[in-house]
Order: sequence, then C-alpha cells, then structure tokens
Amino acid sequence: MRPVSTVRQLFHYTGWYVSSLFGRKKPLVNTMVIHYGCNLRCVHCAVTANEGKLTGPSSMTWDLATREMRSEYEKGSRIVFFEGGEPTIWKDGDKGFRDLIAEAKRIGYFVTGYTTNGTGRIVEDSEAIAVSLDGPEEVHDRMRAPGVYQKLMENLGQTAHANIFANMTISQDNMGCLRETAEIVARTPRLKGLMINFQTPPPTERTLNLEQKRAVVDEALRLKKEGLPIINSKRALKELLITDYTDRCPYWVSSFMIPDGTKHYGCPMRAVESCRDCGFDAVREYRLITAGNIGTILSMSRFAISKPPR
Repeated sequence: MRPVSTVRQLFHYTGWYVSSLFGRKKPLVNTMVIHYGCNLRCVHCAVTANEGKLTGPSSMTWDLATREMRSEYEKGSRIVFFEGGEPTIWKDGDKGFRDLIAEAKRIGYFVTGYTTNGTGRIVEDSEAIAVSLDGPEEVHDRMRAPGVYQKLMENLGQTAHANIFANMTISQDNMGCLRETAEIVARTPRLKGLMINFQTPPPTERTLNLEQKRAVVDEALRLKKEGLPIINSKRALKELLITDYTDRCPYWVSSFMIPDGTKHYGCPMRAVESCRDCGFDAVREYRLITAGNIGTILSMSRFAISKPPR
C-alpha cells in the first residue's frame, strides 16, 4: 500500500498534541505483547522470572490482535509496537508475524515496530526495529545463551534495513559495559543508535541501586557528549534517576495489551511494587514529548515518522 506522507503524519501528531493540551488525552502508541513464547531464557527477563506464575492465555489470537489494532487506531493511535517473548516467532494457525505487520499497515498505522533478540532473520517489514544487545560478546552470551551474539551480528549483516537500533537493559550483569557496548553500536553499520533502560524488576536481585544508576547516567551523558550514538534524550537520561515515576508517568500516551486480552493504559505494572523501581526510558521520553521538550521530540522522531522508500 502507498506510504503515508510525512506532512499527513505531522498533521496528525500536531492535532493529537494540541488536543492533549485541552484535556483530550488519547493513546498515540499501541503496545502489544503478542505472546510470551521465546527461543531463549535470558537471566534478566521478567517473563522468564515469572514462568509458572502467569495465568490465562500466553499468546494472542489473530482475531484478538487485529481487533485490538483496529480499536486503538480508531481512538487515534498511529504507532504500534509488537513485543514478547520473541515477537518474530508468533503464529496463530496459518498467520505469522509478518501478517500482523501487514494488517497494521492496512489498517493505517504510520509506524510499526518490534523488539527482537536477533537470533532469527530480521523481519524487514517494520519501520522501526530494536535488537537486544546486552554488552560485548562474552557478557551478551552469558546473559542470553552461547552463540547468541554472533548470530545477532550475522543477521544484522544480512539486512539492509535503515532504522535498526540496539536496546540495552542495564542490570548488575552488565553495568560496567556501557562504553564498550556503545562503541560496538558505533562500528556496526546497520545499527543507528543505542537506547538504554534500567532493569525493572522482576527479577529484583538484578536491579541497580540509585548510586549505581547515577554512575551509569553520568557515563551515558559523557558518551553522548563524545559523539557516541546514545539515542536517549539528555533530559530523559537524567529522569531515569527518578525511580518512582508514578506521579509523572503519562499513562494515557500508550495503550498496552498482554496476551490474555487484558488491556491497560500505560504500563501493566502500574500500582505494583515494580512500578516504584521503573527503569523504562520510554515513559520519560513520552512525558517530555507531552511537555513540549524540543530536544526529546527531535530525538524520538525516528520512531514516529515513517519515510517513503526512495
């Protein structure tokens, strides 16, 4: 289908922002955890930590997923992110992950995106792709599984996608690897930048204390100043030190659905213990965007504007 013009996208986003100033607060982002299935069992993964405790369906059906996409689109969402588990291996009968992306585009979403561990071929249909990168090879493989780092790099070498970034979740396992990870991203042609988050429990034992987080944020700001490709906006990095983001979090910006069909506006961990030790950068970026922070708006535009192919 024909790509949406940049002017039309900007017009919609401007209308959404102005409406929000007058109290019409509607989700712009539709975040969908389409299933919990994964081919890895990473040491810092909340899904792995909760194995055996999760109740209800562990995978969305095609009908549920497409109904949800249409519903949120009609409310104003124009960006949809697919999460897991490992979203690229999702299936329901004869429908697979690429079918979900195609349906989102058919509905009219400007941007589709997903997060992947990169052990399979990169699904190039999405406008924005995040690959998980925990550190240099030894650290990455210790946290995920032997050989995962090399497989990720091989798959990155086989794609020509123009908007892939690395996502690093910093925990006790890799807190000393930020510079080395940023340097890996800088010399990997397919990677356009590095987004950092802090571990949000569970598992609790891997989260950083405030002093450790402050050291990481200070280093990230130095690396950004040096020109290394840290995507997080400067202000959002500083706000990562506000661990209890409950009173600041703009829950209304994103709808959030989990595999059993439960829908949340904002994070599904809202009002639970994990919420008071939030390490997600996205909620900081969302708040700063709604506050009109120009630096953050410009920094995050790569995830909101789809560009027509040349």
